[in-house]
Amino acid sequence: MNRKELSAQYVLGIVPVIISYIGISLLVWGVQSLVGKGSDFSTAINGIFDYSTDSYSWYVEMYLGLYLFIPLLNIIWNYKKEIKNYHLYIVFIASLLIFLPSLLNSFGKVIPDYWQICYPVSYYFIGAYLYTCQNEIKKISIGKLVTAFLSALTIFTLKDTFASWNQEFQWLDHNDYFGYQTAIMTVLVIAILWRTPIPKWSVRLLKALSTATLTIYLISDLTDQFVYGFFKHEIPNLSQRVIAGPIIIPVAFTSAALLGIFVGKVLNFPFKRKKERKEN
Repeated sequence: MNRKELSAQYVLGIVPVIISYIGISLLVWGVQSLVGKGSDFSTAINGIFDYSTDSYSWYVEMYLGLYLFIPLLNIIWNYKKEIKNYHLYIVFIASLLIFLPSLLNSFGKVIPDYWQICYPVSYYFIGAYLYTCQNEIKKISIGKLVTAFLSALTIFTLKDTFASWNQEFQWLDHNDYFGYQTAIMTVLVIAILWRTPIPKWSVRLLKALSTATLTIYLISDLTDQFVYGFFKHEIPNLSQRVIAGPIIIPVAFTSAALLGIFVGKVLNFPFKRKKERKEN
């Protein structure tokens, strides 16, 4: 996306996202209504406008604004790219304002944390930086990347476990979306994926997943209710439920992925036909 420029065609590209959002929100409401858990229709329609009919639609509310901002962010990104360390400076400032406060302010405020809510912009610039430097990243040993990932995962897991000991999980700054833990793990996961060979048999599957990530995430509001609700009823003991996690989580993801890919194809069918007509 870091090469996209402002145009009417680009702006209209947001329409499929809006259609998918509205379609899945109504689907979620409809299924919930069939099982006696849905609100009335007027509440569902109002919920589409305040992003509450589908409880995971906060992402759409965020993405609509980010999408429209991207051509402007790209002007910043490409403005002085010939200057040495220009891109690094952008990433540093974005990280300083958004991710570092969750680390440095752990025991008291020492740097400003006002801009943390802008974490989508920071992630965008980090993604652009990783894309620009991907050849250098691919030269890093996979062993070093995996070691760094496992080390970070262990340290963060222990820290969050002690912070939540004998109580509900503590959603704190350091493990929030704008937290340093999330940022570090994100970068390491992307770097590892770039260094991992992709088997030919998995290419079509990965393409299907990558083009349906939005619909999968939105539809998971529905599938999560059924999957986790079922296992919660069948396995009332919490400790046993944790042990069953390696089974429950793949079932939840697989059901959301299959339904999300199917619904995505249905909702985007008119746009696909239109694109094919233009190409012909």
